[in-house]
Amino acid sequence: MSRFSPVDLSAYPVADILEALDFESYLARDRADLTTRWEARRLANASLPPLSAIMLESDPSSCILQASAYRETLLRARVNDALRSLTLAGAQGRALDHIGVTYYRTPRLVTTPATATTPATMEGDELYRQRLALAPESWSIAGPVGAYLFHAVSASADVLDVAVYSEDEGVALAPRVRVVVLSRSGDGTAPAALLATVQAALRRSDLRPIGDLVTVESAVPAAFDLTVNLRIRSGASEQMAIAAAEARLRRYCAGATRWMGDGLEGPVWLIGRTFRVESLAGVAMGGDPNILEADVVGADINPPAAGYNAAALAGVGTPAFQPLAAAVTVHLFTAPRLVNLTLAASVETMGWAT
Repeated sequence: MSRFSPVDLSAYPVADILEALDFESYLARDRADLTTRWEARRLANASLPPLSAIMLESDPSSCILQASAYRETLLRARVNDALRSLTLAGAQGRALDHIGVTYYRTPRLVTTPATATTPATMEGDELYRQRLALAPESWSIAGPVGAYLFHAVSASADVLDVAVYSEDEGVALAPRVRVVVLSRSGDGTAPAALLATVQAALRRSDLRPIGDLVTVESAVPAAFDLTVNLRIRSGASEQMAIAAAEARLRRYCAGATRWMGDGLEGPVWLIGRTFRVESLAGVAMGGDPNILEADVVGADINPPAAGYNAAALAGVGTPAFQPLAAAVTVHLFTAPRLVNLTLAASVETMGWAT
């Protein structure tokens, strides 16, 4: 079961590169420095008064030190931001444009063409960042799975997600390549016009290996509801715990947590994805010490058929191999889409449960 694994930028958080900012430590350092310097002057001139009010907020010297520490914090933050803008994971706006065009030779897509009265609308940073992460795959034409993904996503701004399957997944016989598209509009079903656009992009002879037979089809959106019961530590805020758990679950089920941004820009890797009950419970808890337990009602979402396993794919590449039945591979073409999310909470009242 060979599946392409794209770079997961969320696994590479861009922290403070210069150092973690700490206003209070800068202020304490400057206060100590001023105290040392003032005492040295008092040794030379005994008439000078002691510096006894430096820790008071009302003291003029304290105000000056605070202003100085704040300016230093801003300066260090600016250096951190400048260094982040040099990375694919951290760059935004024009800095990301520079990286994309200079290093990846990949400009932004136009999502809405310009008119006589309005300028063109370009794709957002997150979608552009993800395409750039895929761009090196395209340098080997559209032979690797990642290259097909890149060119399909780049064909139209209406492409929310793409999956690419071949004989390795048991859904076709070589040299057929099946490209599955999830649309950004409507319920996710790709309209005929979008499929034709992607097909045209992948049909180019200078891009597609001459032996590949590429077909483009729509993913099958599968709406699902999710109910999660939380057990909250006594004394904690139910509302805050529920709100945080809901935000984590919505990001996770939208595929947004694979990338640095939280928007619904793609690709989001929902096609063929299974949401397991254990994983959803872990996301709901999210390391929050105030959530003692998360119980997900129901079964796994879009699980593989029992017959989809290594034994079923053992014959891939042999003359006798035949594509698996559609009922066995249906999960590969299904895109789970969260619709209703219900969270309930009960408060732990029995002692100091952990």
